Amino acid sequence: MVDGLERWLDHVFFAGLEVSVLSIPALVVLLFASPQGPISLAGLVAVVVLTCAVGTFRGGWFDSRDWPPAGDPYTLPVRSAYYSATIAGAASLGTAAHTALATPFAGILTAAIVSVVGAAALPRALGGIASLADRLQSA
Repeated sequence: MVDGLERWLDHVFFAGLEVSVLSIPALVVLLFASPQGPISLAGLVAVVVLTCAVGTFRGGWFDSRDWPPAGDPYTLPVRSAYYSATIAGAASLGTAAHTALATPFAGILTAAIVSVVGAAALPRALGGIASLADRLQSA
């Protein structure tokens, strides 16, 4: 039990480094977004949930497709854009749900769902980009 928890924490720690550094473009944009309270809450939830999801998927706790290693330089630009888009989208949709339904729980739930779905789709997105690159190279 403890070994499994330590292994998961190790994956989540390195996922936190990866997500927080590679999503700096979105985080800078969110600094100037409004309304500040709901966007801050949804953005924080997005960062935390995306970090936990990336660590969990990369660690192999779910049957996920091929995850790139944390330090993979070939997918670095794509992962940066992808994490930024996921966090920005989760924060935006979470803020919209929070303000539309006038409850923070709606924003939290929406941002969490978008973050998990975004993390789960990352290997498929990377595979699609690699396939497109192969087709363009062979053309």
